[in-house]
Amino acid sequence: MIGKRRAFSGVFFGRIIMTFLPFRLPFLATYILVGAFVGVLIIHPLTLLVAWWELSRFSETAPDSLEFLSARLWLGLLPRHWDLGLAFAIMGAIVGLAFGIFTRNYMQTSAAYRNLREEQTALIPELMRQGESERTEFKSSLRWDLQENRTNRNLEKVIAKTIAGFLNAKGGYLLVGVDDNGAPLGLAPDMATLKSPDHDAFERTVTEVVSKNLGGDVCPYIHTVFATVSGLEVAMIIIRPSPRAVYMEENKTSVFYLRSGNSTRKLDVREAVNYANTRWS
Repeated sequence: MIGKRRAFSGVFFGRIIMTFLPFRLPFLATYILVGAFVGVLIIHPLTLLVAWWELSRFSETAPDSLEFLSARLWLGLLPRHWDLGLAFAIMGAIVGLAFGIFTRNYMQTSAAYRNLREEQTALIPELMRQGESERTEFKSSLRWDLQENRTNRNLEKVIAKTIAGFLNAKGGYLLVGVDDNGAPLGLAPDMATLKSPDHDAFERTVTEVVSKNLGGDVCPYIHTVFATVSGLEVAMIIIRPSPRAVYMEENKTSVFYLRSGNSTRKLDVREAVNYANTRWS
């Protein structure tokens, strides 16, 4: 019976290794090896400690914990009981393998995400050269009024209106810190209005503007990247098409905006209903 258990454990362990060895051998093999050591040196003693604790609860003559642990741990190293150590090694190896696969996938996903952001960041100067279009809009600022030299929260509604138009259409790019001619103006005035003048705070502010004016459920359809152009920072809000019609509240009325050509147009009720029936049929 013990021989069958050993054979089964060996075959099972071998199949696991053969299944995953083609994927970056040194990486996963290291996790398997480390996991095996963790199984023998950590999981095994912890299991014995739990067993001793359970035994001590129901027996007044329970052995000393160190004596109990040392006696049982030595059993795992004896030739007659090496299958016990092997079992914990296999257990640890499986845990190590699972953690290695998770780590590898996380690293690959992170690398892909970084590459995507780099590609998106590299797109900003090109969009600025091409000018405004059906998929691209320029805004000088997020909330700082350059003419009046003060914070103007009404500008946030202009941003929200433009984002709503893109959400209701095919998506697009909203560049902030750029004038109408595609020249960079920078984000310094907007950053100065934030509690923490950094990219994260700026992106959170954009998300708050969208959530407040258009609904929190459409926030996952936008994200913001940054680039430095001619020494000035520019933000690009990337907007994907919304799965539902997006309305903006204005004077207690729901207004439907749509990106059309190189501008954002407000549709009347009949136009909005007809478009929505076609767009989200």
